Formats: sequence, C-alpha cells, structure tokens
Amino acid sequence: MDHKQKSALAVAVAAGIGGMAATDVAQAAVYTATLTQVLTYSNNGTAGSAGNISSSTATFSYDDTTNLITQTGGLVNIRLTTAPTSTLYRASIAGLVMGNGAAATASSYVCTEGNFGAGVGASICGNYLLGANFLNESTTTWGPGTAASRTLGGDDIAAGPQQTISSLDNMTTISWVGTTLVLANKTCGGPCATLPAGAFNNGQQWTFTAGPQVVPVPAAVWLFGSALGLLGVARRRAMA
Repeated sequence: MDHKQKSALAVAVAAGIGGMAATDVAQAAVYTATLTQVLTYSNNGTAGSAGNISSSTATFSYDDTTNLITQTGGLVNIRLTTAPTSTLYRASIAGLVMGNGAAATASSYVCTEGNFGAGVGASICGNYLLGANFLNESTTTWGPGTAASRTLGGDDIAAGPQQTISSLDNMTTISWVGTTLVLANKTCGGPCATLPAGAFNNGQQWTFTAGPQVVPVPAAVWLFGSALGLLGVARRRAMA
C-alpha cells in the first residue's frame, strides 16, 4: 500500500469516526402497540385491580426514542369493577398520548359512574362521599376535551381529586421484554409504606404487545466493516 492509498484510508476512517456520535444513535422506530391489560392501584389491594378492556377499540403506536404511547384510533374503554356486576366507573379516552414521565394529553376523557358508589354512599368518578344524609348533592362534569369540574353541595365531602386524564400523568416505560411493553406510574405511599417491597397503592400500569424491539447495529461495526473493505481493496491494488 503506497502513501497515497494509506492517506485515503486514513481520511475515510477518520470521517467515519467523526460521524460516529450521530450515526451510533439508534434511529427512531415506531411500533404498532395493542393494549392487553390495565391495572389500577389503591389502598383496597396491592396487587392492582384489572380493568375490563374487552370493549375497547383503541389502537396505539409506541415510539422507542420519545418513549411515548400514542392512541392512533378508536376509543379506550376501561371498566373498573369490584365484581362482575358491580362497576366502580368506566373511563373513555380518545387521542391519548402518554409516557416519558410527562403529563398525559388526550382529545377527550370521560368518567361514567358505575352502580357501586351509590350503594356505599360515594361518587367514584367525582371521588367524594355523600355525607350523613346519603344523598348526592354535588355535580360533576367531563368535557369538552379533557376539562373536568366538580361542585360539592350539601354535606358531601371530597375524598380526593376528581377522576381526570391526570391519572395517567408521569407514566414511564418500566420494561420491554420480547413483545411485552409495560408503562406505569404506580407509587407506594402512606399505609402502603408499611407493606413489603413491591407494593403499590396509587397509580396505574398499562401493558401492551409491541415489537419485538429492533436493536440497531452500532455504527462502529459498520465502520469496522467499511475499513476492512478499504484495506482489502488497497492490498489488492498494492499486489497488482
């Protein structure tokens, strides 16, 4: 190999190394995702209550660079129950975008009260107690969009914030193994802190089928292969 060939090879390798920082980063990939499970955590149980999503028609995509789940169509329909015939509430969501520890957004969010709360003197969607007279004297609204309001009346007492899209804030990617993608914002606080590690009493966990994830070949590998090719060409020319 003469000096001219060596110089050309050095320039090619140097150029490749100089661009490695940009090319070594995985290119963004977007995957179709299918919702398979929704778990909701509360002080009623640390294992998480599974929502019924059998009537959900939502479709999703997942971006492995932004770590965001985007609802691409249909309607998320999650029915939370205490028994097959006792419904806590039903959440209906359109245009959902969540993940990466950010605030969730949607084009609409509606909470529909089930038949359980009235029997125990509470509004589950509104998250308030009906008071001593056991009468619902308050009003709650959802929409337009993700707007929500609650006006307490009579002796009704707030038990916590009204059910809104904010229940999906701070969702992060917990794991992606094979085709199983898990996002969650579950936390442990208050009485939960006295339970064994791994217990949760707040937040949700959503599981999707997505992928499998594409693992890109690092740019260094391509660079190494290119350099070998250049060396082979230079060697053959030197021997000719």
